[in-house]
Amino acid sequence: MEKPVPVGKVENAVVNGSDPCQDQEIDSCPPQTGYRHSIWRSVLFYALVVVPAGLGLLLAYWFPAVWLRLTAYRCPLGSASRVIVKDLDGNKCVEVVKTAILPGHTHQPIRIGHTCVGLKEVWSGGVVRYLIHRHLRYLYQPSVGKFVLLRGLDDGHTSSALHGMRGGLSLEQHSKRACLYGENSIDVPVKPYHVLLVEEVLHPFYVFQLVSVVFWIVEQYYYYAGAVFLISCVSVIISLLQTRRHLQQIHDIAFSSTTVSVVREGREMSGVSSSSLVPGDVLVVPPSGLLLPCDAALLTGQAIVNEAMLTGESVPVTKTPLPPSSLHYLPSSSSHKRHTLFCGTQVVQTRFYGNERVLAAVVGTGFSTAKGGMVRSILFPRKLSVRFYVDAMKFVLLLSILAGCGFIYTLAINFYFKFQVKDTILRAFDVITIAVPPALPAALTVGIVYALARLRKNNIFCISPQRVTLAGKVKLVCFDKTGTLTEDSLDLLGVQPVVAGSFTSGLCSARDLPQCPLLYAMATTHSIATINGKLTGDPIDLKMFQGTGWVLREPPPGSFDTLTPTIACPPKGGGGEILGSEVELAQLRMFTFSSDLQRMSVIVRVAPTSDPKQLHVFCKGAPETICQLCRPNSVPGDFPEVLGSLTQQGYRVLAVAHRPLHMAWHKAERVKREVVECDLRLAGLVVMQNRLKSQTTPVMSSLSHAGIRNVMITGDHLLTAVCVARECGMIPSTHSVIVAETTPTSLVSFRVLGEGRSPTTESGEEGTTPLIIKAGDLQPPFHMALDGKTFSVLRESSSQDDYQRVLVKGTVFARMAPDQKAQLVRDLQSIGYGVAMCGDGANDCGALKAAHAGISLSETEASVASPFTSKIPDISCVPILLREGRCALVTSFSIFKFMALYSLAEFITVSILYSYESNLGDWQYLYIDLVLVFAFSVVMGYTGPHPHLVKRRPLGTLAGVHVMLSLGLQTLLLIVFQISALLYLQKQPWFAPYQFPW
Repeated sequence: MEKPVPVGKVENAVVNGSDPCQDQEIDSCPPQTGYRHSIWRSVLFYALVVVPAGLGLLLAYWFPAVWLRLTAYRCPLGSASRVIVKDLDGNKCVEVVKTAILPGHTHQPIRIGHTCVGLKEVWSGGVVRYLIHRHLRYLYQPSVGKFVLLRGLDDGHTSSALHGMRGGLSLEQHSKRACLYGENSIDVPVKPYHVLLVEEVLHPFYVFQLVSVVFWIVEQYYYYAGAVFLISCVSVIISLLQTRRHLQQIHDIAFSSTTVSVVREGREMSGVSSSSLVPGDVLVVPPSGLLLPCDAALLTGQAIVNEAMLTGESVPVTKTPLPPSSLHYLPSSSSHKRHTLFCGTQVVQTRFYGNERVLAAVVGTGFSTAKGGMVRSILFPRKLSVRFYVDAMKFVLLLSILAGCGFIYTLAINFYFKFQVKDTILRAFDVITIAVPPALPAALTVGIVYALARLRKNNIFCISPQRVTLAGKVKLVCFDKTGTLTEDSLDLLGVQPVVAGSFTSGLCSARDLPQCPLLYAMATTHSIATINGKLTGDPIDLKMFQGTGWVLREPPPGSFDTLTPTIACPPKGGGGEILGSEVELAQLRMFTFSSDLQRMSVIVRVAPTSDPKQLHVFCKGAPETICQLCRPNSVPGDFPEVLGSLTQQGYRVLAVAHRPLHMAWHKAERVKREVVECDLRLAGLVVMQNRLKSQTTPVMSSLSHAGIRNVMITGDHLLTAVCVARECGMIPSTHSVIVAETTPTSLVSFRVLGEGRSPTTESGEEGTTPLIIKAGDLQPPFHMALDGKTFSVLRESSSQDDYQRVLVKGTVFARMAPDQKAQLVRDLQSIGYGVAMCGDGANDCGALKAAHAGISLSETEASVASPFTSKIPDISCVPILLREGRCALVTSFSIFKFMALYSLAEFITVSILYSYESNLGDWQYLYIDLVLVFAFSVVMGYTGPHPHLVKRRPLGTLAGVHVMLSLGLQTLLLIVFQISALLYLQKQPWFAPYQFPW
């Protein structure tokens, strides 16, 4: 008999036997310091900075926070004219405090931070004080004494409150909100060429280059200075053009303007500019073609929307009205996403009832929308903590110290030789330009720039270039299953009906089914729509509906009372009749599929019928979930065995259930989901076959041979996922699989799955009794498979060490909700894994953004769902990305080390020559710095990746023993070689020794 193992005993059981997607994080009330302009401080500052040739102005430009502290005095935020805001990455930004004039006293509620307050709370003397930080507005709240983020209606308002806004805003309310929120526009300004030129030239790198050129000209290195100046000019122009092109691309993606119809003061107004929309406006959604200019909660009707830009999912999704409730509306939550129309998405089609308009309440505008979040994530990417860059900056600091020593040494030598002060200072500063080459920090990005270009040629696009090098350190890749490892489309293998509480023998074709609940459910439980004469929707829904042979049609207005729902009916002559008339199934209301609930349902009217109140509920979803919602006597006793047999063969199984619903339509329109989805009767199983993509198995083999661990994270059934994992080689045929399951008492038990056979018993014979894995019962190699429920139990209840051991051995994670996928990725990162995630971008959004290298398979070039987007429709993009990541890392390492050694070599050479009152000539500097260094740097940068992934990964730090030893020995070799050459030269008979002054 199976004995449950407490979750705290995972060690003995396993190891010893051997969200739209959320945009970037927003701080609603970041650290702030207020300053007020001081005339005498400003006069004193500008008087002093003129003395050192304007160097102080440059420092003020580079460090605005320091400039503000020197020219202004600190004061309370309530009287500040400028504010230093510290973001989540620790960066300090100077923001100007602005004012908005709002005449008249008002009690109009607004949302700031996490609190809903009256406008009077931020209104003082008809003026509201605010600042704009990273395109978001922060209002000054006197009661808090800080500037707090101004939110729309996307947080804190109940669903019922949003429904109460159907009459729209009054003109006075709109005017005040427009003044408060500003224009509804995502406008990224494209700076003029002359502004970009000034910004580029004032970059520290080019300022250093310009100063160096001046020094070299004074030292009469005309050819070298001219060459460097020419190269710098070309570099500035190229960088300027690239920056301008990048800004133009972002502007084109972000900016859109249209005219819409809104409801204000209870009446519809058409031809309104979308830029005038404010939170609280009620938008009238047209039948099709609208590119949404805001985030809005759907109040009435249905809408079919293309969300490819946000999620990467090319299949249109159906949005249903937000049900009135006392729950707070959160558009980013999985339960409210299906009721939210996101900015930047395209309305393909709307459905409405009778003469009722499709209405949506505006909840977010401008940069506070989902699209605005995507644009901000591009403009202000989160700072990534990459050890390589930290070590590189430390190395630059070390070279700076060395340059300081060389500076002092050169001063001493030149004073000793009694050189002129001007020449002494010039030579000393020349040593600094040699020891710390200005191109050294730029060497860190060379590999990334070339890697991005190669990735783009391979149809892989990136919105976060810093993550390219992170891809080079990936040790583990997580994959979604459906649409990623397997084909998007599935084949309907057959159905297994339930008749009188028992399964029929074997599978049968859906077209052979009589008029029964299973057939009706297959024809109605979907979100399919007819767009331009073609059925469009989720691939599973399409295959299931097409398997019935039925057709969809839109009835003329007036049928079924005043409703115009989607109607499914059998083909002409199909034999589907009730009461002598052809049967018609009208889909009256839909509860869309939820990844968290793992099911969808519809309320249907079957016509003809003698009772107008007789409705039917059909529900489909994960078998385990549907089974729990059914009457026990409607579930066959052999349900687990039949389900297990189908899933172990790799089939995707959906359970279908139904129940009668005696309710008038106007009540059914408002009934809660949980009231409908209960007391169901199991109608049968729908079995679908999902084939692997052609590139899945070869890529799995390539990754495995490179020592990269592969993990599957899916919402599918556990045994189906295990079968697919074995089929694609993720789990080798010679390896065992331990399935972790949660008992009703929240204990975790473990059993061994045979290689395609039934679970083994304690005696080793085949049977159905699961086995507890104790210490010594199983020898490695083995893999763990668990579902989302077990994952949550283990994560919350087991010890840290036990949970980490499960993470190390877990290969298949099934029935995982979107937030669980993201959490798993973060947990794997916390134990030292460099994690990549590959998915379709729909339910994997959180995990894709959490991973070090998230890559979405999508037809769009930029998506908020993921840092990387691949137009390659299979996982062959993964090894390409990993190879380019490794190449970028190795290239940056190599160029950095080469530049560092080159500067050290030249520093040693010049130091020796200074000791003999000599120096390199103009043409020698030109040859070394341009011919040799430039040529090698370009060649190294152009070098592509190895054609195959190997087990050895590149180092991720410059502080490693290998790197430091290599640099140290090379430097020592340079010193020995140059001194030896000098000594050898002095021993030659023709050598005339230098006469030192001493």
